[in-house]
Amino acid sequence: MTAQEVKFSNFYESTLNGILASGATSATLTAAPTSDGTSAIAAPYYLVIDPDNASNREVVLVTAASTTTLSTITRDVEGRHTTDPTHVDGTVVRMAVVKEMFEDLHDRVDAGMTATSTATLTNKTFDVEATGNSISNIDVADLKSGVLDTDISSVSGSDDTLASAKATKTYVDAQVATKPSVGLILALGG
Repeated sequence: MTAQEVKFSNFYESTLNGILASGATSATLTAAPTSDGTSAIAAPYYLVIDPDNASNREVVLVTAASTTTLSTITRDVEGRHTTDPTHVDGTVVRMAVVKEMFEDLHDRVDAGMTATSTATLTNKTFDVEATGNSISNIDVADLKSGVLDTDISSVSGSDDTLASAKATKTYVDAQVATKPSVGLILALGG
């Protein structure tokens, strides 16, 4: 199957409005599949034609439709028949849970984030202390503006910034420069 988002309509059942001949790739229904009883759902979705007839049952994938007109269907997606069956006018058409729906869902999950994929995550919390979690490859350029303090001579009284290495070195060097050296203290007998 494919990584596609198929649509669902609970308790949908209708009938064919006309014959669906073997090999045909379009059909007409007497009622459109809806999500709320009035608005037709958009393709893609799966339908089961003649669901109560084990020998003639056929699962089709609808990839283009407008209300009751199924303009593009893929026949016999389960591969149950050697040739597509012919369905007569009035044959029951039902939306049912079928294996292909789960295969599409699994394909979408499998196509999701992987170790090498990239994605933008918004408003997510990461627990980096949890077992197996880590954050790596964070550069200065990745930090939000104002987080990196480049002058720690007058810092905020809160733990809301990080001091840069250069700012730390400059601060320590300035503090050390104002103190007498150990050699001077020893020479003066201190």
